[in-house]
Amino acid sequence: MNKNDVVTVVAVTGAEYVGKFENEDSNAVYIKDPHIVTPDGNNLGFMPTVAMTGAPGISQVKFYKSGIITVVPTADEVVKQYVQSTSGIVLQ
Repeated sequence: MNKNDVVTVVAVTGAEYVGKFENEDSNAVYIKDPHIVTPDGNNLGFMPTVAMTGAPGISQVKFYKSGIITVVPTADEVVKQYVQSTSGIVLQ
């Protein structure tokens, strides 16, 4: 994975997070602008993880590898929805 690739982190809880890969070390994966994936009818919704913390301006989250099932590149259609949700830019 390269810096700023949009990736999906699947946690051991089953929660899925989509964000931009920043880096990783032996214990953790760092994701920028992470959002929780939420079903929204026939589409996907993206809830900022800031809603979980109550603190504004969380731009990066550290995911400990012990709590992760996998980190994978995000499907193109999901990337488009994520970009639109986080920036307002519509990708074709």
